[in-house]
Amino acid sequence: MTRGLRAPIKHVLMDSHRVVGVGNIYASESLFRARIHPLEPAGRLGPRRCARLVAAVRETLAAAIEAGGSTLRDFVGGDGQPGYFQQQYFVYGRDGQACRLCATPVQRIVSAQRATFFCPRCQRRT
Repeated sequence: MTRGLRAPIKHVLMDSHRVVGVGNIYASESLFRARIHPLEPAGRLGPRRCARLVAAVRETLAAAIEAGGSTLRDFVGGDGQPGYFQQQYFVYGRDGQACRLCATPVQRIVSAQRATFFCPRCQRRT
């Protein structure tokens, strides 16, 4: 999936031609769970980090489904209920707040015109 790609891994995750169902929120959360910096070139991820990322995407999506998704503004699910996954975010929308694991302030950057959130300690670039 990533061999030879120079694009940041977050952009690759959000590319619907490569991965389906991972938008901005779930990409940030999955990269945090996998401990991968969002601007890491995709082609630099080895097999172990790719496997860790696949597991993190599955875990993030499963947790989101279990929580009813994310409610942004006035969104409600097909059952008319709001989603509660946003209460479990590790990094998304938490810029300046303490990382839930290490207490380092979460940072926000803009990449490809999208807000990107990460913990600079837990998600170091290699």
